[in-house]
Amino acid sequence: MVLDQATGAQLSAVSAAASAPRAAQPGSAIKPLLLEYALEHGIVHAETEVYCRRDLRVAGRSLPCTHPEDQPIFTAERALAESCNTWFAELGKRFSGEQLEAALRQTGLPHESMNGATAEQRELAVLGLRGVMATPTQLARAYRELLARAPADGVVMQGLRGSVSYGMARPAAVAGVTIVGKTGTASDPGQAWTHGWFAGAIPGKLVIVVYVPHGDGGTAAGLAQKFFANVGASGAR
Repeated sequence: MVLDQATGAQLSAVSAAASAPRAAQPGSAIKPLLLEYALEHGIVHAETEVYCRRDLRVAGRSLPCTHPEDQPIFTAERALAESCNTWFAELGKRFSGEQLEAALRQTGLPHESMNGATAEQRELAVLGLRGVMATPTQLARAYRELLARAPADGVVMQGLRGSVSYGMARPAAVAGVTIVGKTGTASDPGQAWTHGWFAGAIPGKLVIVVYVPHGDGGTAAGLAQKFFANVGASGAR
């Protein structure tokens, strides 16, 4: 799904899913949307530090971090770039149910009410693994709104640049093309397989979401790279 960032017009929708898009859990692709709200409302700050032991468990689920282990202390920007589940689980604890409900309403994504949610339910929601579903179109629109709202030199945009340049979304990188983006991997309830997301943009130009029904975020980012390479070759920067 490709949108014009300025107008929101749909420029392209490729694959069988485009004609009958399905909703799926967004996984880590939701993290920048909720982080921007948390920063705006003082729930966390750019300098908020969390020590990552890489062996996160929430509600009996093993959700280990897969980023490099050489620098275990994360602030907001690097936690987003390297998709530190431990940092964002801590964010889930710091949200009240009412605050998380307001943050999710701001995204425009369909979700269960978070009013009265337990700490573990909030953690899973912030990780995009419970209570939130999105179609490619809905996620693309949410990212377009984020790009319009988030400061270009702020934590979220810097984290999204870092995600592509050195973090989890680096399979989407193209030399000479400025790209921001985030990957996500999740399983829907009752499914034994994962699906993958890449949501990102060439700032000021295009917003793109790639959804892979069977795969992971790295697969989706690799597919996005082919699109960005073609766009870059046509002169968009």
